[in-house]
Amino acid sequence: MMANVREKEPIVQAITNFVTVNDCANIILAAGASPTMAHEVEEVAEVASVVQGLVMNMGTMEDVEAMLVAGKAANEAGVPVVLDPVAVGATRLRREGGKKLLENVKFSVIRGNTSEIKHLAVGTGSTRGVDAAEEDKITEDNYKAFGYMARELARKTGAVIAISGVIDIIASADRVFALRNGDAMMSRITGSGCMLTALLGAFCGGNPDHILEATVCAVSLMGVSGEIAREKTDAQGAGTLTFRTHLVDQISLTDAETLQKRTRLEELELGEKATKESMKVYAITDRAWLGGRTLHDVTEEVLAAGATFLQIREKELDEATFLEEAKDLAQLAKKYHVPFVVNDNIDIALACGADGVHVGQSDIVDKDVRAMIGPDKILGISANTVETAVKAQESGADYIGVGAVFHTDTKKDAQSLTNEELLAICKAVTIPVVAIGGINENNIMQLKGSGIDGVSVISAIFAKEHPGEATKVLLKKVEEMLGE
Repeated sequence: MMANVREKEPIVQAITNFVTVNDCANIILAAGASPTMAHEVEEVAEVASVVQGLVMNMGTMEDVEAMLVAGKAANEAGVPVVLDPVAVGATRLRREGGKKLLENVKFSVIRGNTSEIKHLAVGTGSTRGVDAAEEDKITEDNYKAFGYMARELARKTGAVIAISGVIDIIASADRVFALRNGDAMMSRITGSGCMLTALLGAFCGGNPDHILEATVCAVSLMGVSGEIAREKTDAQGAGTLTFRTHLVDQISLTDAETLQKRTRLEELELGEKATKESMKVYAITDRAWLGGRTLHDVTEEVLAAGATFLQIREKELDEATFLEEAKDLAQLAKKYHVPFVVNDNIDIALACGADGVHVGQSDIVDKDVRAMIGPDKILGISANTVETAVKAQESGADYIGVGAVFHTDTKKDAQSLTNEELLAICKAVTIPVVAIGGINENNIMQLKGSGIDGVSVISAIFAKEHPGEATKVLLKKVEEMLGE
């Protein structure tokens, strides 16, 4: 990665703020690339179409129109674009500017502090000027949660997400890394974040086909260089201005061997999470209607069509066959970024690599399922009253399956719940709620106003001649029912 930047000497256009423009240009040069700081709206498109990397920095807002023009030109030319959404949640001007950029430009990398990325991911996040708020900072206790957040934003935007903090988080749609390099003195000079964003532009420009790896390398180089710069500064008994000089120096001096030796990189193995969004079409497998096709093929058709959650439910298979089948579906679900749980079999869920397990009320009475599966696995629990729903949440449930909402042949004795009862359950808990029982494309709209987050179905998908098409119809109906 470093060698590619130094050998190719990519030209990087940086539309950045006047506070750190000189530092950004110098860091690009130190990496071995060549900066151009063109930012006039009349010329940015022409420049962006011939450079190898484009950096946009929202530190000052008068250049947003130029960023839009340059970003579109870079997209058309296939040039990697890096965004630094400085203080994006701080003011209406910045919120609107950030929204406009994300709607009109496809970014290769989005790098920000925790508060900035949190705002882009969930619409909230405090701010302390251009710095992250204290309550948003990454710690050893919460860094995995930031990993989940970064991954979801990566999936939403198609960009690699880099969160700067005491622990840096880097995420694509499929992979998440934590980096533990850097030094506290980096936060005591103006522009260390802006410089990192500029450095990302150089690395993406030199490695346009390996954006994730380029991002990891650039963030690591910045952190390691900060550590070495601090060592040199302390040896001189000097302060922050000397540190800044050493930092830029070290970007140009650090070699691949030193970088590899000092990088402290962890790849996070994060499962999927149960979210309200993932409840929309919760598909439960049933091999009774396969019609000669394999469960793998039918399930892949359903996932490709937009099912948002997958549960494997088997009552007849022996343990060995069940395990192999569950392992296969676990990989399928991972391919489509869909949460996957096993119904009522904790051992299989743990052995197959599922994201979690779904159990009934009796299971949480007889055993502590949450303790058995651990804190990071999904736990779904069935409920049919406010009391059992609250108990499920108190037992560690991540979501609740509530029903039956309509008559079903699989549970003939189950009494149907009214919309009023559903709404009472939904109001009593804070976790997602999915409706279960007898649901199909013809009766979904009857659940409007019930408070549920989605529907769980078996025959409405797996009994159909074309399960994929049935899934698309259900998803459209659910979104209509939810008012989306």
